[in-house]
Amino acid sequence: MTKSTRNIAGGAQRRLLGAVLMATAAVGPLALARPALAQSVDGATTPKPAPQPDGTIALGPVRVEAGADEAGAPGAAGDTPYKTAAPISSIDGKELQTRFSGNPQTALRATPGVSTRQSSSQPGIEVNIRGMSGYGRVNAMIDGVPQAFKNIAGHEASGGSLLYIQPELLAGIDVTRGAVAGAHGSGTLTGAANFRTLSLDDVLLEGQTVGGMVRLKLGDNGADVAGSISGGARFDGLWGGDGRIDVFAGVAYTETGDYKAGGGQPVQPGRQSSNSPQGGLLKVTVSPNQDHDFSVGVRLYENQFVNSNYTWAIDNQTWTADYRFTPGGNWLNLAVSAYYNDTHLQYVGTGGSYAGRETRNKGYGLNATNRSTLTLGDDVDVRLAYGVSWGREDFQTLAMRGGNHPGKLDKTSLFSDAEFDFGRYSLIAGLRYDAWKMKGYRPPYNAGAGDCPGPVGGPPCGDKWVGRDGGKWLPKVGVVFQATKDLELYATYAHTFRPPTTHEVFFSLAPFGNGVGSGVANNLDLDAETNKGWDLGANFKRDGLFRDDDRLRLKVGYFRNSIDNFIVNDFVNVPGRGLTAMWVNRPGETVMQGLEIEGGYDAGVAYANLAFAKTDTDQPVGDGAGAGNGEGSILPDTTATLDVGARLFERRLILGAQARYTGEGQVAQFGVGWTPTEAYTLVDLYGSYAVNQRAELFFSVENVEDKVYGYAASSFGAYSALTGRGRTFIAGLTARF
Repeated sequence: MTKSTRNIAGGAQRRLLGAVLMATAAVGPLALARPALAQSVDGATTPKPAPQPDGTIALGPVRVEAGADEAGAPGAAGDTPYKTAAPISSIDGKELQTRFSGNPQTALRATPGVSTRQSSSQPGIEVNIRGMSGYGRVNAMIDGVPQAFKNIAGHEASGGSLLYIQPELLAGIDVTRGAVAGAHGSGTLTGAANFRTLSLDDVLLEGQTVGGMVRLKLGDNGADVAGSISGGARFDGLWGGDGRIDVFAGVAYTETGDYKAGGGQPVQPGRQSSNSPQGGLLKVTVSPNQDHDFSVGVRLYENQFVNSNYTWAIDNQTWTADYRFTPGGNWLNLAVSAYYNDTHLQYVGTGGSYAGRETRNKGYGLNATNRSTLTLGDDVDVRLAYGVSWGREDFQTLAMRGGNHPGKLDKTSLFSDAEFDFGRYSLIAGLRYDAWKMKGYRPPYNAGAGDCPGPVGGPPCGDKWVGRDGGKWLPKVGVVFQATKDLELYATYAHTFRPPTTHEVFFSLAPFGNGVGSGVANNLDLDAETNKGWDLGANFKRDGLFRDDDRLRLKVGYFRNSIDNFIVNDFVNVPGRGLTAMWVNRPGETVMQGLEIEGGYDAGVAYANLAFAKTDTDQPVGDGAGAGNGEGSILPDTTATLDVGARLFERRLILGAQARYTGEGQVAQFGVGWTPTEAYTLVDLYGSYAVNQRAELFFSVENVEDKVYGYAASSFGAYSALTGRGRTFIAGLTARF
């Protein structure tokens, strides 16, 4: 991005912020003055969980339903995770804004078996599920679109996938741990996280066809200001009465300054948190009748920040087009989806060996899923989901590539899942074939080095594009047993795999300036990682446990993953060159296992929620880990979050507190290997007051005790610098109109 473009963007940011402030000032008093039309705290209708374009089910917003009046309030989790015989979790947008101060990384770190590689100077999110992250091991998505951007920058770079999202436009985050069904499971090893953006149903009040929402937040300790405005309209009764058009748009802006760490200590130079993400989205759905739905959408993100001593300018665009045909029969319920994602990086306004770096990561995809139901005999219901998907990651290095290596990776899947329902128990069977094909540039390397024949000084090898491909059949079996009315038990065994990435296969060292490196470090024989995973779990839900209006929800699960061909960056003795950094498969089996618990008790006037994980995700550490050639991703041995709260004044006022415990862990230190990290506990406060159906005030206080800590499960440098955010107060207003 040029200087003039950046100045224009800066002006756009200021205009956007001004618009949000003026809209809040105008709408806020009106919303505060409007009488409540119903007893809903936030008034938003809860959209029904619907099949996604790839055939999977997206979780709706997780809302408290201790009574009919508490929709939207934090407390005991919604029922969807406790009705699903799989290890899933969900965070809704209201919970994100109140309990977690609007920070998706804080929310994910409070989810059992989930973490992030958090850094004070990196707003991009690298999701860790069950001790695995980066390089396609976890599928991190925005509205179902994979986010595969990466940038090797400095010795703390992991090379893992970074997801950029404007938090003010989030409606929720859905997490699947373990094997992932459908198109989202293509080439995915241990799970997926889908960041859902706002839609029209998140904004409209009950009975409305036109409406909007404005949110404004102010804070201290770097949480300077954030705002969003969104809205749309629903046009019903078209084309003879059954047709409908939904139009929805939103914009958001956040101004984050340099925060102070615990104890009021300034964050070290080079690790400052200043950044100003702006974002927007537009979604249009056209339904000519009840059988057909066409929808298109775009989500935009732009930000600039300093990381690894360079100023990054990030521009991310996510485009989608979906079609659904649901004529109402048992055999044909078709969903088709296409996407395009473009993440553009430039280093602007700074000097150094890689000044002027420019890369681009483009993603394309198509998938189709059909769902059918039938009955075998008199009493065995069969539900089928089957389809095909294709996706491409196209990573381009346009200038000053450094440790980034260009290439294309295609992933194609054929998948099918069947559930045989016998009444109290069900049998699950699935089979998929995942194929992959890659093409990358192999830089020149000298004769007599590695596999290049001939005497030293002879004709060099490389300087050409080469390809590889492969594929694997992946079975899945499972059983679900309804032990009692309240208790459901399930067990699943599944094979998963992820192909090597172009970065790993075509790794060419880290040339300075505009060099292309050496093909001697490429590993064209790198094998895919494979996993054989068990999930054993139980769901318990009961209403009226101690009183008529209370409810208890509990989800308990155990997992065991056995991973072969674990890929790390090691120093390999290459003939004719000596020790050379290269991505290789470690022999043997890497076993990870753990216990995951989440649940809550809600008595209406008070509630308590618990998220707990006890895991052993020890894994091989590469010789190059901690020096820009990969990182470790071991989870802390224990994590726990206890959330308690009360609802007062006819349940309009919610006051809550949570304690977040992170146990001892390990991070990769270059030249040392695994280095232990200490445990810590953080306490947060939060609350909200529903003025009426249209307006709500809220606040949060993160790290009330202002503790000093470093982010666990991150890099050694980020952890040892103790850059964990100090005490931070945020207050805000959400108004609907």
